[in-house]
Amino acid sequence: MDDLTPLRYFRAAYELGTFSAAARACDVRQPSVSAAIARLEGHYGGVLFRRSRDGLTPTPLGQELYQQAGGVLAQVNRLEARLKGHVAQIARVYCAPDVFMAPFDAGLARIRMAEARVQFQFTDDLTQADLLFCDKGCLPRGCGFHPLWQDRYGVGLPQGHALLAAGPLTLADLAGQAIIARPYCPSADQFLTGLQRADAPAGMIVAASATHDAQLMDLVAAGLGIALMPMSHADVHRGVILRDVAGIDSVTRIVGVGFRKTDFAAGIARHFLSRDTILTTAPVAAGAF
Repeated sequence: MDDLTPLRYFRAAYELGTFSAAARACDVRQPSVSAAIARLEGHYGGVLFRRSRDGLTPTPLGQELYQQAGGVLAQVNRLEARLKGHVAQIARVYCAPDVFMAPFDAGLARIRMAEARVQFQFTDDLTQADLLFCDKGCLPRGCGFHPLWQDRYGVGLPQGHALLAAGPLTLADLAGQAIIARPYCPSADQFLTGLQRADAPAGMIVAASATHDAQLMDLVAAGLGIALMPMSHADVHRGVILRDVAGIDSVTRIVGVGFRKTDFAAGIARHFLSRDTILTTAPVAAGAF
């Protein structure tokens, strides 16, 4: 409770004997303590301490304030400790449309075990999230990031597609195919832009546009078209088979856990990452950063 902050500084100064010691105990700068004491003296209309080289000596007014304030602060501290145990702490979580949540379940469970009052609230606004599960390239400025794995991209094909019978695929094999677009993904944008080059496959058309990857895989499985997908999506959908395509090796992403640089967000991120890496496949190569 901020209104009681000057009293807390006063009590620390009274007990420790100097403003500098009170400032260290309260984790603030000495001018903050001095200014708080000055406000109290102005409010109560008298001097609270006599200053000397030996430290602070409380005046009668200071002694009276200390005796009265001690009980008030103790009661408020007990009240806050009791009530805070019943108030949820909201952790806002953003999961990118091209990332599945399943790999992060264990980390979220660790947060709940460590912080029983945390309540997860998912958001579509990545700039407001405390935790973010996304590609490093999509991270808002000013956020911390811990990489978990690196993905290359391939092409998702429906069961029974003619290209499954072909050998290693190239961009030329994609000529004439209908493709499902993924405009939200930077790597997919890079790929689709590349298809407009003179040497890119001719005749490709955008048959549909997906808003998230669960939808993307359903559209592929339904036979509406093929789609660029992270290879880590293999085995996610039984109706979709992923194949490598020569010529798109440079299209990659780095997926990890982002977090706002606040004490709360950094704390829950540490709980999330406190044990072994949550994935054992497709790890980020050493020295990749």
